[in-house]
Amino acid sequence: MPTAEQLVASSVTLVTLPEVFARVKQVVDDPRATTIDLARVISADPGVSARILKLINSAFWGFSGRIDSLARAVSLLGMLHVHDLVLATAVVGTFNRIRPELMDVARFWRSSIFRSLAATALARNGHLVDLGRVFTEALLSDLGHLIIYLKAPKLAAQALEETRTCPWQLAETERALVGCDYAEVGGALTDCWHLPQCFGESIRHQNEPRKAQAHCLEASLLNIAAALDLVRSSKLDRATLIARIDPYAWEATGLDPACIEQVQTEAMDGLSATAQLFGVPNET
Repeated sequence: MPTAEQLVASSVTLVTLPEVFARVKQVVDDPRATTIDLARVISADPGVSARILKLINSAFWGFSGRIDSLARAVSLLGMLHVHDLVLATAVVGTFNRIRPELMDVARFWRSSIFRSLAATALARNGHLVDLGRVFTEALLSDLGHLIIYLKAPKLAAQALEETRTCPWQLAETERALVGCDYAEVGGALTDCWHLPQCFGESIRHQNEPRKAQAHCLEASLLNIAAALDLVRSSKLDRATLIARIDPYAWEATGLDPACIEQVQTEAMDGLSATAQLFGVPNET
């Protein structure tokens, strides 16, 4: 059975991020670079530039007054925040060109975007961590499934079918059938892209956030957001799904489970508009 790293290595030609992100990362990693340098690099790609500005000006982010230039966006948000939003747009653009067998890609991205919005709303509710980073980590948190569906579509579908009434057992079932689970593959993918360690650790340990150690807070937000997405998308009992949230996630975030209804409402309110910004069609 393949390891997560082997699955990612065999997919590397398919999942290479666009050049604009490589240039953005180079600027952000350069201690001598300025916000003007970063804005100039992003501006060279009109499509990414337009999407970044639309994202930042969307109602979900809640900025007062319109941000009408990349230079102002970088100045207001900071280089790391903008780096993460460019990463988010780059990832969706890259994987939208991939059509795994037996998988509804549009549905996958709606689910991922909901997780992003839910994780961000959770973080905002508890005044926790950088919202832009959490948004992007959550958007990437299920990418391992795209790789598994590319490389082992029938086994991936079997795992999904076997856990239809107990989706919290999906990772364990994938490990038994495929050899690794979606969280491990997602973590290996972000490592392959040389993203900051927080991405790999929070995604890899989203099902057991305590194991993320220094990044347990972000992993906990991903854990709760994934459960809320199941509440949204499945026909299973809401209370049963909420009960499957790792108790450590509530402890690590300091959030009160009573916030769930508000968070779900916020995420659902932003889902349609955010999906459109990423070029993902809404459900008909």
